[in-house]
Amino acid sequence: MSPCPFEFAVENHPLAKATLYHVGGPARVALFPQTTDEACAAHAWMLTQPRPRLVLGNGSNVLIADQGFPGIVLFTEGLNQIEALGNHRYRIQGGIDLDHIVRAIILANNYEGTGALAGIPGSVGGALYMNAGTVNGSTCEFVESVTLITPKGLVTIAMKPELYGYREQRFCATDDLILEGVFRFSHAQEDQQAVYEHYMNRRRERQPQGRCCGSVFKNPPGEHAGRLIEACGLKGAQRGGAVISPIHANFIMNEGGATCEDILWLIGLCKKAVHERFGIELVEEVRIIR
Repeated sequence: MSPCPFEFAVENHPLAKATLYHVGGPARVALFPQTTDEACAAHAWMLTQPRPRLVLGNGSNVLIADQGFPGIVLFTEGLNQIEALGNHRYRIQGGIDLDHIVRAIILANNYEGTGALAGIPGSVGGALYMNAGTVNGSTCEFVESVTLITPKGLVTIAMKPELYGYREQRFCATDDLILEGVFRFSHAQEDQQAVYEHYMNRRRERQPQGRCCGSVFKNPPGEHAGRLIEACGLKGAQRGGAVISPIHANFIMNEGGATCEDILWLIGLCKKAVHERFGIELVEEVRIIR
């Protein structure tokens, strides 16, 4: 790796506290751009360096290896600008918390979208990358266009339904960075503050609170991963400091001192048990970074 030319670079940056799991070793180099120009320069330099490389937002849906990440991590947290464009449209950069968008834009204007986006941890960029959402909708449904930093420079793509699906998208390649999206909302008839409180209370009742990535597995077609894991009798199964939540079996919690290997062992246990009993291959929703 050539010497890093940026003042916003940090060597051997710890990653555990940059993820909701609080698990994982350090990054060899971490980049923290604060502007679009810095992000473009950092991205271009990163692509000239040997792999591996990673773009990271709030770290809500990632599991970092105990050994850390032997390459470059570009953090998007400094890309946090919002611009009101009029006609219920907003240009929103990828480093902003999705929950901030819910509270500062959707609830403040009583827009539709609370049921789809409330309570989802992570950044706007991460939510777009995985098309995060709930049974009530997903992030990409509210987006007119997305601007990427690519190996060829800035590229803006008009959002279309064929470009995204359940917890996936087909507009951002591995070496691209989601800079921003233009969101468009519409006014709701129902009081969205009441909707927000309803869904947040339901999450607190039905989902465990603590250090985790949220849902570990995608739901198989017509099924729920949590139900399948629970039917295999795995609620409460533990390895080291990691445990399959007794509240919701699709959550693996770090109850203190869990390692990446502890969590991976439980992931493997769930996949093996569900396949043996139901013939279903569970697919991870969490991104495993090694």
